[in-house]
Amino acid sequence: MHEPFSNSCATTKIREHKDRAGALLPVLHALMETFGYIDDAAIPLIASELNISKAEVHGVVSFYHDFRQTPPGAHKVQVCAAEACQARGCREVLAQVGDEAEKVYCLGNCALGPAAMVDGQLLGRVTAESLRAAVGKAIASPRRGGSGVRVYVPADSAALSVGAEDVAVALCDEAARRGLAVELVRNGSRGAFWLEPLVEVETASGRVAYGPVSAGDVAGLFEAGLLQGGEHALGLGLTEQIEWFARQERLTFARCGVIDPLAVPTLAGWARAQELQPAEIVEMVLKSGLRGRGGAGFPTGIKWRTVLNTPADQKYIVCNADEGDSGTFADRLLMEGDPFLLLEGMRIAGRAVGATKGFIYLRSEYPHAHRTLMRAIELARGDGLLGADFDIEVRLGAGAYICGEETSLLESLEGKR
Repeated sequence: MHEPFSNSCATTKIREHKDRAGALLPVLHALMETFGYIDDAAIPLIASELNISKAEVHGVVSFYHDFRQTPPGAHKVQVCAAEACQARGCREVLAQVGDEAEKVYCLGNCALGPAAMVDGQLLGRVTAESLRAAVGKAIASPRRGGSGVRVYVPADSAALSVGAEDVAVALCDEAARRGLAVELVRNGSRGAFWLEPLVEVETASGRVAYGPVSAGDVAGLFEAGLLQGGEHALGLGLTEQIEWFARQERLTFARCGVIDPLAVPTLAGWARAQELQPAEIVEMVLKSGLRGRGGAGFPTGIKWRTVLNTPADQKYIVCNADEGDSGTFADRLLMEGDPFLLLEGMRIAGRAVGATKGFIYLRSEYPHAHRTLMRAIELARGDGLLGADFDIEVRLGAGAYICGEETSLLESLEGKR
């Protein structure tokens, strides 16, 4: 629930963020989170505290889609209207729900469209009926851990959008009812979205997969010997032998779907980087031929060498996590399934070029990725990967597609339209 707007509360929220670099967007996000909108009375308060003009504040508020200027309804309902979801029938959903929902463009769940989001909870394969049913529904969140047979249920937003949380709860409840010991691991998705929720059980022969599993399937799976990898109509055999996986050589996604994303891994890359001088790291990356994952495929080593050789009092590593093109969700899959790979890479890049601060510019349409990254950064600080000599901040966008372009992203990072 949002608080009613008051000048004193707004001023407190503004002052909590005013000393951050490019503070305007973090301030506006804080006000949105507190009140649900940006009241007209907040604009002069922001301008005064940040020492900028009211016109600058208003320009930013009016430019970004996420910053509404009128009080919100009881629930925030969004339906994706991007191309992939159009192909899956979002127009029919929007026609039926009418003014109950607002249009957004790409929620990064293209394989499970039509996609929607209700109060920050991503939904896949929605109909008007399922969308209305989701409004106000609280979702139980089973704890990680326990002891016993290890069972994997993805906490990736795509899997969650089609019921993975309900499956996890049902698994825990059914195991308890039968007096069976289960260790629940919330992994990322392996990317086979047509099989989500994909449940895996650790056996002596390897991980055995079942999918797509619904909460209603859980009792039958236990009857069939789920914890021993027993045969069932949803059984897919050993995960690594499923044809789609067996034909792949995974590099960037090697750990996605395999590990608990919030278990700090062995940081072998960072350990090796600490043994090398910055120029040696850059030379190694140059010789490797590593390229960026964007469409241009720009050589990473050239970019790093340029920054290393440029004198500056302060250098930054900026990660562009504002993928907004329909059908593009590779960054989301990585951030939710293996966030430490990103954090470790930024840490190595920081050492290589002499940067002491990193920013991850994350699109606001990825609330699940945001939560995972924030927790991973907290754990990385505790583990010593991040600290006073190099730290990382997640900076949320506010619904502007253009911010996926480099120069627009940097403008936004500085708090501008």
